[in-house]
Amino acid sequence: MAREVRGVLADAEQLLHATAGELGEKAHTVRKELARKIEAAKERFHNLEDVKEAAEEGLKEVDQVIRKHPYESVGAALVAGLILGALLNRK
Repeated sequence: MAREVRGVLADAEQLLHATAGELGEKAHTVRKELARKIEAAKERFHNLEDVKEAAEEGLKEVDQVIRKHPYESVGAALVAGLILGALLNRK
C-alpha cells in the first residue's frame, strides 16, 4: 500500500509539473491548491511511516518482555480480560 500511495503522489506531481505553463488563471489557482495538498499528503504519509516504525519497535519490546516473563504476562492478560469482561457486562 505504501508503494501505491507513493506512486499516486509521484503521478500527481508529474501532472502538476507537466501542466505548469498551459493553464489560465483559475487553473493556476487550482494548481497551487493541488500542490499544497500533495505536500500535506506527503507529510502525513511520512508521519504514518514514523508511527509504523515506532509501533514495530514497541511490539519488539513487548515480545521481549513476554518471553522473559511468560507466566506474569499470562496472568496480566487474564486479569485485564476479567476486568474488561466485568466492565462490558455491567448494566
